[in-house]
Amino acid sequence: MTVKWYMTDSAQKTVAIQRRGYKMALACKGHRRLNRRALSLTRALSMPPRSVPTLLLLGCLTLAACSTQPRPDASYERFMQLAADLEKRGDSTTAASFYQRATQQPEAGVESWRKLGAALLASNDTRGAERAYQRALELKADDSDALLGLGTAQLRQGKLERAVTALTQAANALQQPQAWNRLGIAQILSGQTNAAQTAFTTSLRLAPNDLDTRCNLALAYALGDDNQQALETIRSVSQSPLAQPRHQRNQLLVMVLAGKEKDLKGMTFDDIPKAERGKLIAEARRVKAIPDHAEQARELGLIDGN
Repeated sequence: MTVKWYMTDSAQKTVAIQRRGYKMALACKGHRRLNRRALSLTRALSMPPRSVPTLLLLGCLTLAACSTQPRPDASYERFMQLAADLEKRGDSTTAASFYQRATQQPEAGVESWRKLGAALLASNDTRGAERAYQRALELKADDSDALLGLGTAQLRQGKLERAVTALTQAANALQQPQAWNRLGIAQILSGQTNAAQTAFTTSLRLAPNDLDTRCNLALAYALGDDNQQALETIRSVSQSPLAQPRHQRNQLLVMVLAGKEKDLKGMTFDDIPKAERGKLIAEARRVKAIPDHAEQARELGLIDGN
């Protein structure tokens, strides 16, 4: 009985000592934490006054960041704006890269693909432009601007049959002079001189002062063997105060094609040097000797002023 009591009392003392040691350890640890906090507080209080507004601003920004969710379309709008700014500066190639990134955003639609196509066209990437416009038409099959862009890209690649199809739809839907002019170019390059004459005439009805389209119409008449109409049309170009060197060159070509080469001697082409004039006459003679109208048109090179 005595031994048992002694063992119990000894165990209780051991437990009490362990508890006391544990409390002392906690007290020391807490003291060290308190010292570190005090040191941190002292350092914070010792910061120069000019950093206080900065800390406040950072705090406000942090709270704002926590409470404000980013707009889901922010990236799309940023890419589109950057691309538009670059286009205004004439950097179509870099603009196209940003439009490409915009098309990969979740909210991208027809507009981004259309603008990508236009930027690629301006960068002379006609194949890339064709794909971009096709993607736009997948999203909206009757998008007239995308049809115009697609037809233009195909025209520049020499895909004439497909270009005529797309540009016919675009011209009828948009009723814009440039659409009719491009359709006329595609048609005359395909050997469709009568259809081209109709397209150029429609374009001029919408934009009577467009000398480029008037030159194209005169060439279409000449290639269609309607020499009188060709001469009357090109005469109005030569008499315009807006005529430029390229219009005088077309006048010279039309006159040779229409069989009026002898009349060139009495005419003054102020914007064409004599040496170049001789080369143009020789070129016009060569083209006139080609039996195929489509081949003649391809050799002449019609004007797309837009």
